[in-house]
Amino acid sequence: MLNYFKSFNRYAFRLELLQAYDVSREQEDFNFFLKTGKINSSNNSSWHEIIQSAIKRNAKFQRVRVIQEPLSKYLQYEFEHYKSNIKAGDKVFLLKKEEFKKLNSDINFDFWLFDDEIVLKMNYDSSGKFLGFEVLNTNIEPFIKLKNNLLKIAKSFEDYRSA
Repeated sequence: MLNYFKSFNRYAFRLELLQAYDVSREQEDFNFFLKTGKINSSNNSSWHEIIQSAIKRNAKFQRVRVIQEPLSKYLQYEFEHYKSNIKAGDKVFLLKKEEFKKLNSDINFDFWLFDDEIVLKMNYDSSGKFLGFEVLNTNIEPFIKLKNNLLKIAKSFEDYRSA
């Protein structure tokens, strides 16, 4: 999957729908956050390098994070990581779950969209554990349309957090 992040030309867009993910490599950091309210942002340094590499080739990362309030502990943790990701160049937008539902999209799963050309469906089990991804060989237009609609109505992370 890493190859997709290193080879796109214009943008990589991510839709995140789950309220919590079960990522084994995050567990220690998440437990630390639960105890202290702090994170180790250096745990994301390899991701920051990927973001910065894209910026150097005039490409960008964008994500829309669908949220449900009150925020889960996991989302609070993830928001702390978003702060350093944004400093690295990631563009993060937030959208309430109710607003997402109003779009009546048939696309109700996490995905990555690269350059209006490639869609990776992200597969998770019921606890949010990542099961792998699949390249969707389908009509890509609904994904492009959803991305555009989401970016029109979602608030930037910074604007949402200051409201």
